[in-house]
Amino acid sequence: MSAFLIVLPLESMAHGLFHELGNCLGGTCVGYAVVIPTNFCSPDGQPTLLPPEHVQELNLRSTGMLNAIQRFFAYHMIETYGCDYSTSGLTFDTLHSKIKSFLELRTADGPRHDTYILYYSGHSHGTGEWALAGGDALRLDTLLEWWREKNGTFCSRLIIVLDCENSQPWVKEVRKVNDQYVAVQGAEMARVVDIEEADPPQLGDFTRQWVEYNCNPDSNISWSEKGRTVKAVYGVSKHWSDYTLHLPTGSDVAKHWMIYFPRITYPLVHLANWFCGLNLFWVCKACFRCLKRLKMSWFLPTVLDTGQGFKLVKS
Repeated sequence: MSAFLIVLPLESMAHGLFHELGNCLGGTCVGYAVVIPTNFCSPDGQPTLLPPEHVQELNLRSTGMLNAIQRFFAYHMIETYGCDYSTSGLTFDTLHSKIKSFLELRTADGPRHDTYILYYSGHSHGTGEWALAGGDALRLDTLLEWWREKNGTFCSRLIIVLDCENSQPWVKEVRKVNDQYVAVQGAEMARVVDIEEADPPQLGDFTRQWVEYNCNPDSNISWSEKGRTVKAVYGVSKHWSDYTLHLPTGSDVAKHWMIYFPRITYPLVHLANWFCGLNLFWVCKACFRCLKRLKMSWFLPTVLDTGQGFKLVKS
């Protein structure tokens, strides 16, 4: 009995510690990057290779993008699924296989990751579709279908980061999604630039600045600065503000209790689960949830903290 009285307070303290950590930590996260650095597009939308005189510049810029996104993954302790780089483009079937494998990833303990980050830099059509080899394209609807298939009823988040010319259509379209937690962080490049005052924006400029902003606490990057040649824009799904980390269920707590505590204490866990399931303040929670949704819909913040240590931004 004395041993039980010693262990119970220790377990209660551990439970309180893990509960507080669960409130302040961002959960598990995995990332995948796709870089297709072609600068010109044929009339049918198929990516074409750069002229030989631009190959060296292409390689340097592409290497910088890969290094930046790998720095981002490492700094925020994001598990890396891979970084694919192809100057000749990826076929739809190849990208389909890789993305579906990425979306199937789970933690070592079995559950799905809390957040999945998909990064893309390359050509895109005017509607936001990714331009792939062979004249194919990847639409946001198709990507969300894959996500729904793999995510099921689990409450994971998908964050898509785009460094391409036409990311605005996906940013607008994701705001219509109401059954998943999805966000799109995109870039908006100035169409007309005075070359005497600033260099024309190129693919990779947004990635470099966004990663620096999220990985360097002393960064002086201001996304609201006037005259920026590369601006940031983001959008989130309708119920994004409802997202919460996956917490242990009542059955998980019961299993843990049955393994480490004597049978005589089982009624305590049933009492605790019953009390937690009462949800006495459900009216207040429902009202607060509606207010958060309205805020995200009408007054989208300039900087949105994802809870993973990095932020989504808009200019």
